[in-house]
Amino acid sequence: MNNLAVTPDEELTSGVCLADGIHLTPMGATIAPDITFDDYCEALARCQRLANATAWCVGDLILYGEEREWGEKYTQAISETGKSVNPLMAAVSVSRAYPPEARVEAVSWSHHREAMRLKDPEARHAALETAASEGTSALALREKLSDPKPKATTTCPQCGHAW
Repeated sequence: MNNLAVTPDEELTSGVCLADGIHLTPMGATIAPDITFDDYCEALARCQRLANATAWCVGDLILYGEEREWGEKYTQAISETGKSVNPLMAAVSVSRAYPPEARVEAVSWSHHREAMRLKDPEARHAALETAASEGTSALALREKLSDPKPKATTTCPQCGHAW
């Protein structure tokens, strides 16, 4: 039973309000010509929170379907989302690694994906908390957590000099 005053499809068609004069629609944003800078910033922030929530939601929904053994979960998810299997599998992997109570709200889904490089859940959580407190981007977190590539050295067989 749907308890919403407006069905989700109707809401998306008319637009989800991101800020005064700015609505998210299935085809992008509708923006009034006289919005303020504050409205612009609020809409950007809300849009990003929605994108982050959507990434979690896709993974959580497919994981839920896995637990129910509803058959061809990825085939159905591909059909319903239009996404290929790899991003769907990544979404499930992140949702499985971070149950809702282990998620750090102050950072994005992408931060969580990058922190999965750390096998220890406590180390992952600490890295996410640090990223949140330092304002580290997901890309910077990836670089911070990546194994540095060993530099190949060549040694001269005559003098032993390495370069």
